[in-house]
Amino acid sequence: MKRALTILVTLLFLCISTISMGQRRHKKRGGGDFTPTEAQKMNFIEGYKRVLGDSLNIPTAKRDTVAAIELTYLLKKMKINNDKSISKDDKDVQTGMLDGDMYMHLGAVLNAEELQRLQAFEIRQKKEQDERIKAQKDAQAAQSNNTMGNRNGYYRGGYNGYGY
Repeated sequence: MKRALTILVTLLFLCISTISMGQRRHKKRGGGDFTPTEAQKMNFIEGYKRVLGDSLNIPTAKRDTVAAIELTYLLKKMKINNDKSISKDDKDVQTGMLDGDMYMHLGAVLNAEELQRLQAFEIRQKKEQDERIKAQKDAQAAQSNNTMGNRNGYYRGGYNGYGY
C-alpha cells in the first residue's frame, strides 16, 4: 500500500513537471499573444517620460500625452508583428502606416522642432537595436560553428567515438 502510494505520488509529480516544462517552452518560443500588464504599461510610460525629458527636452506638460500615444501605437505594432497569418511585407506596410498615423497624432501635440528631435531619436534607437540584434545573431552563428566540431562522437557512430 505504501509503495503504491509512493509510485502514484511520483507519477503525479512527473506529470505536473512535464506539463509545466512544456508550457515554459511554449512561452519561450513566443507562443500566444503577449499582453502587457498595467504595471508594465506604467513602467514604460514612466521610463519614456524620463527619456523625453532627459534626452529630448520635451516640456513636462506634453510628456504624458506623447508617452500615451507612443504606448498605444507600440501595442498595435506588437499585435501586428505577433500575427502569424500576415506576411513580412504586409507587416512592414502596416507598421509603416501606423508610424505615419502616430507621427500625425504627435504632430498635433508637439511643435515641428520637438517632433523632429523625437523622430531622429527613434531612428537612432532603431539603428542601434538592429545593430545589437545583428551582433547577437553573428555571435550565435560563430558559436554554433565553433561547437559543431566538439561534439565528440555523437555524429561519428556512438558516444565519444565508440561504436555500438
